[in-house]
Amino acid sequence: YRTKVQRLPIEPISQASANQRKGRCGRVSEGICIRLYSEDDFLSRPEFTDPEILRTNLASVILQMTALGLGDIAAFPFVEAPDKRNIQDGVRLLEELGAITTDEQASAYKLTPLGRQLSQLPVDPRLARMVLEAQKHGCVREAMIITSALSI
Repeated sequence: YRTKVQRLPIEPISQASANQRKGRCGRVSEGICIRLYSEDDFLSRPEFTDPEILRTNLASVILQMTALGLGDIAAFPFVEAPDKRNIQDGVRLLEELGAITTDEQASAYKLTPLGRQLSQLPVDPRLARMVLEAQKHGCVREAMIITSALSI
């Protein structure tokens, strides 16, 4: 089950990340690395972590790129290009939130006034929309508490 909300999951790190952390142990002064897992566990981990652009909800990325006028997201020269399906999911979400409109003829996205406001809040677009709606109903404080809890 995927909620598609940005989050910081607790999960095993890759071998490369573990080795990088090990390197930090003795950088400034003598140090040792004590791993709290077995060598078999270490060897069973992926060698490298997948790039975040391939693992995360792209709605925030698409919203920021659109706000900055960076053009067609699908044609952007990412170092690791995200899956087209993930781009479509992000676009669909932003359309549902009323943040962007799609110009079919120009195959481009246009930021709405609401989208401009959402792009200025440093949280998931769904949570940003909740905060803006809460403002209309006089319950911003409560919405901010909920947003803070969901953004951990």
